[in-house]
Amino acid sequence: MNAEALLGRLELVRRRGSGWQALCPAHADKNPSLSISEGDGKILVHCHAGCSQEAVCAALKIEARELFPQNGDKGSKRAKPKVVATYDYSDEKGTLLYQKVRYEPKAFCQRRPDGNGGWIGNLKGVRRVLYRLPEVLAASDVLIAEGEKDVETARSCGLCATTGGSAEDPWLEEYTTAVAGKDVAIIADSDAPGRKKARVIAHALSGRAASVRLVEMPAAKDLTEWAENGGTKAALTEFIRKTSEWRPEIVDGARLLDQVAAYIRRFVSLSESQALVAAVWIVHTHAFDAADATPYLAITSAEKQSGKTRLLEVLQTLVANPWFTGRVTAAVLTRKIDANLPALLLDESDAAFGGEKEYAEALRGILNTGHRRGGTASCCVGQGTNISFKDFSTFCPKAIAGIGKLPDTVTDRAIPIRLKRAALGEKVERFRLRDVENEAARLKARIEAWCSGIIPPLRDTRPQLPEELTDRQQDGAEPLLAIADVAGAPWPGRIRQSLIALCTEARADDGSIRVQMLNDIREIFLGRQVKSIFSADLVVALCEIETSPWAEWAKGKPLSTGKLAWQLHPFGVAPHNVRIRETVKKGYEFEDFADAWGRYLPPVGAQGVAQSATAATSFVSSEIEALENATVNEPVAPQKAQKPAPSGPCSGVAFSNPRTWEKRFVEAEI
Repeated sequence: MNAEALLGRLELVRRRGSGWQALCPAHADKNPSLSISEGDGKILVHCHAGCSQEAVCAALKIEARELFPQNGDKGSKRAKPKVVATYDYSDEKGTLLYQKVRYEPKAFCQRRPDGNGGWIGNLKGVRRVLYRLPEVLAASDVLIAEGEKDVETARSCGLCATTGGSAEDPWLEEYTTAVAGKDVAIIADSDAPGRKKARVIAHALSGRAASVRLVEMPAAKDLTEWAENGGTKAALTEFIRKTSEWRPEIVDGARLLDQVAAYIRRFVSLSESQALVAAVWIVHTHAFDAADATPYLAITSAEKQSGKTRLLEVLQTLVANPWFTGRVTAAVLTRKIDANLPALLLDESDAAFGGEKEYAEALRGILNTGHRRGGTASCCVGQGTNISFKDFSTFCPKAIAGIGKLPDTVTDRAIPIRLKRAALGEKVERFRLRDVENEAARLKARIEAWCSGIIPPLRDTRPQLPEELTDRQQDGAEPLLAIADVAGAPWPGRIRQSLIALCTEARADDGSIRVQMLNDIREIFLGRQVKSIFSADLVVALCEIETSPWAEWAKGKPLSTGKLAWQLHPFGVAPHNVRIRETVKKGYEFEDFADAWGRYLPPVGAQGVAQSATAATSFVSSEIEALENATVNEPVAPQKAQKPAPSGPCSGVAFSNPRTWEKRFVEAEI
């Protein structure tokens, strides 16, 4: 058996690098996970989901020895794919823009004319149009199919037909404009991606086309197979005529999100904020085409048995195109993300990042670049003298679970979901897939139906981004906030509060050692209510904080004034002469830290209510400016209104009426 014969037995065959990818016949494969390559007279098959070669061969009803027809003859060569069809895409005037080429074994490529009678193997900078656009513009009735082959089948029956590409290709606004005002019939392929793409097109045309009918050919996977089974033009037109006009299902987005959040919390012990964010993230995986960035879910815990894997299992039942996996090679990870755009549910990340260094760095690179649309990872492809490189897309939704902390660069791109073991008496339902799969399927179908209709508004939505989040956190939060805004009240407010609570808490916990130092110094200033502190006294106060490392900073020795200055130098903070009463020594003043606190720490507020760093800094500065006019050597307030001056390591100049100042500071933050 040669590779061509083998590929003919497989479904959804795609050309990938020097080989192919297809659905694995040995398991219920929904996303092509079987790699096929040929070399040295051998056919190599590998299922990335774990099916053995023997299982694949058994499912194909062949023997394993048939994969080695040349018995290792190194002189054998793989037959080149043969071009079986070309499909021209032209503009309104019939000028060729680009061409799609179909090969046997089944594979496709796109190319554009180079102006000299040759071709360029990409569509960079080329306008995308509907197939057979001039015919579409001239017709009043248009049939939309998935793929050019079905279009040509319809045209052979005398019907005007077009396509916007495969199920993975986006439906563009230009396509909608081209068929606006026409009677449209959409023929869906009878698989999940085909049905989903047909619903997306139907939603896009709703209210724009004169009429929309959504049909699926009976007892056939597509229009071509139906025609090959004896279908005729008369039967097709009658079938379409009898199909009722399609109307979009009205889905209450806010109620749907409530149901998704409640579903998650039935099986996993989560806080309300965590459940709300997870619910919107699930919807984001279905509306991924509308997003320019994606927030990762960083599902972590201090110890095992805290529900991390269970949460991934629950997410798997609802997300779009799930890929639940543990450790995989970096090569598989990049290729599968590029091929399938899955919702990646990656378990045991702590083992991956703590294991083999080369793999950990490759994984980190994939996650670092996969946060924004257009992110890629470069890998070698080909063999021998034909070796080259290729950029693989790394952009897809990702939920990453593991014990402890993720690498800082990954954490910056993630929303933290920190799980704890369920407390004594806290009950969650036991998760059994067989018991919930029907319920989950219905809920997932409603998510898909809703998302099919909200893709255009999501692309146009520019949600207000919380200033409490960092720039990168805002990038990830934007698609979630857009979904909440489209869903409507009370979700816009709830999801903003949840994101602020989770992200600002994570920033406080996961900051660098210098950020931790800034936070501790702010606590000392506010706790002692002083304006100035000598360096030596500040070091003593820092070392007294039991939860920080300052007492054993350098090989078991405490932090020194010199090391303190060294750590603060990158923030533009340096010790200088400070007068406290009659004593002048090197030290720091409250205002020295105003800029660094405003930039690197969450603002001080009541019950986690925060404001922008800019506003907080300006208030502190004005307060300090007012204090500058006071006498620093003696207390300003009447003696009876004062508390005794603080003694010990942080003795210094006290704020006048410090309790009033503290109250005003908090109120200003609100």
